[in-house]
Amino acid sequence: MEYFVANAQVPKYSMRIYLFALLLSTFSFAACGQSKSVLKNFQNAKNQLRENQPEKAVITLDKILKKDPSFAQGWILRGDIFFHAGDYRHAISSYQSALQTGKANYVLFNLGESYFLNGDYEKAEKAMNNYLELGRTAERAREKAQQIIANSRFAKKAILDPQPFNPLNLGEGINDAGHQYFPSISADNSTLVFTERQVEGDRLDEDFFQSIRDSQGLWTPKRRLQGRLNTPLNEGAQSLSADGNTLYFAGCSRIDGFGSCDIYISEKAPSGDWSQPRNLGENINSSAWESMPCISPDGKTLYFVRGKDSRSSVMTIMYSEKKANGSWSSAQPIPGKVNTPYRETTPFVYFDNQHLFFASDGHPGFGDLDFFVSKRNPDGTWGEPKNLGYPINSAGEESSLVISPDGITGYFASDRPEGFGGLDLYSFDLPPTVQRSSVAFVRGMIRDAQTKKPIVESTLEVVSLLSGDTVWNLQSDDNGGFFIILPARQNYALSADKTGYMFHSENFALEEESASTPKELIIDLQPLQANASLILKNIFFDYDSYELKAESTTELNRLLRLLNDNPSMGLKIIGHTDNQGTSVYNDRLSANRAESVKNHLIKQGINSKRLTSVGQGSRNPIADNNSEQGRALNRRIEVVIQNN
Repeated sequence: MEYFVANAQVPKYSMRIYLFALLLSTFSFAACGQSKSVLKNFQNAKNQLRENQPEKAVITLDKILKKDPSFAQGWILRGDIFFHAGDYRHAISSYQSALQTGKANYVLFNLGESYFLNGDYEKAEKAMNNYLELGRTAERAREKAQQIIANSRFAKKAILDPQPFNPLNLGEGINDAGHQYFPSISADNSTLVFTERQVEGDRLDEDFFQSIRDSQGLWTPKRRLQGRLNTPLNEGAQSLSADGNTLYFAGCSRIDGFGSCDIYISEKAPSGDWSQPRNLGENINSSAWESMPCISPDGKTLYFVRGKDSRSSVMTIMYSEKKANGSWSSAQPIPGKVNTPYRETTPFVYFDNQHLFFASDGHPGFGDLDFFVSKRNPDGTWGEPKNLGYPINSAGEESSLVISPDGITGYFASDRPEGFGGLDLYSFDLPPTVQRSSVAFVRGMIRDAQTKKPIVESTLEVVSLLSGDTVWNLQSDDNGGFFIILPARQNYALSADKTGYMFHSENFALEEESASTPKELIIDLQPLQANASLILKNIFFDYDSYELKAESTTELNRLLRLLNDNPSMGLKIIGHTDNQGTSVYNDRLSANRAESVKNHLIKQGINSKRLTSVGQGSRNPIADNNSEQGRALNRRIEVVIQNN
């Protein structure tokens, strides 16, 4: 079992002992009837805990309790040491001994929570019911007891319907005797980045490593990320952008920090080196503890966790949106049903941008942190979380789950006994009930059609031809490039636009195999000048018809906007067909289709004097008419600038 401290995961037994600063300051109940030597040794045990020596404290307590088994406070403190170390079996034994003294019925709460975290759900429910019957309980403790009763009932029912679960260790090329955790994966499923912690003397060092998937689908041996990202300070809890070129991570105790841990960003250069990390500023970071970032697949929303500190009992998933100028909005708790008054951690938004995976101990679960998934509602709020089920979730702590773009494979960290030591990275197949639709991606460049130079900040829009909804809006980057993630097995229309150019349109289908092989697009924009032409690839007609289909609306609106933005421009609209049918038939059909486009624009307010239409039939093919694919390309509407 592990516990988060700052942005690191470190063994509970050594680090959760820091919680005793609070525990010992409130451990002041009377010790009537105990000898001076017992009380002196009891004080010694507390001092040993303050000095972070829990093993010595247990030895001291064992000596006390051997002489005086009726010393309830000694049993309770011994139980608390094991509880905060994650050793619930020994904690239960100690709390039971305290209860048997007849002097500490209030320890039923500690006992019930230990039973629950040990997976003894029947006993947990009984102990908490007995605790509530005592009355005079604090409101917070009463709420927690009621939550554990409800969770125990949920767990007893859920384990009767186990989910398939067969985690596979990623192997010695990635895992070793140290700790490997916080995985993230690129949208092309080719790059795995993770945090590794090694002990160097008295110092813990966290750095980022990556592995590349080879042609056989296997992960290559890990290597440390190059550049200025890794430092002698700890780097952890990272999130890789979908295109693999940006890393968001948690950095702690840094000169430019706002609190104990802040969210930073680093970008990869064409050389492969990562840039000097940059603090994301006070709209995201605060005097509190920020960690566990997750960047949305479109790069527009950053999710992360905020708590009072790394050991807070309340951790909240926050979000911030990227503005047009590149700055971030003031962070707010995510809306909906995900956050609770307890701990929500390690958010991961799947590549469809509609499903949030996270870990929580505030929703019905099996013990410590469990994995959950929530679906985004149409109004942008997050819906009722669904527990991923048993045995994916257990009485122990589960966290840091990411899902590959196939929608099936999950990656997580675990200290399972068959591993290489410490935390290892594992993969597993999600149960069918929580698998997501696979995604595919499109990668490309926008260029000037004449100079072939990249066009930066051109606007791209992607529309689902199935629903008619706009699914992506973005701009090309400083190299004219773009990267888009889309649900697979659908048809899409893409348009690119830039002031001073004709817009460009494409339509394409994304098949299942595109999830591992990107669809590459090179888009050449024609400068606005006389005789510049454009094929309208998203104008649709039914077979043997010249009536415009509803799917053509987006493209027609784009053409309308071009004319309105350039009032001196005239257009010649040309219809083309394939070679199927007679010449007379094709001439008439192509002319009628061109006329339909012209009439639509006139109805939208364009002066008819600016428009002409003509049918060319099958006389000007742009592809081979001997294949259906070629004939489809030949059936087209083309526009040509007549004057500008």
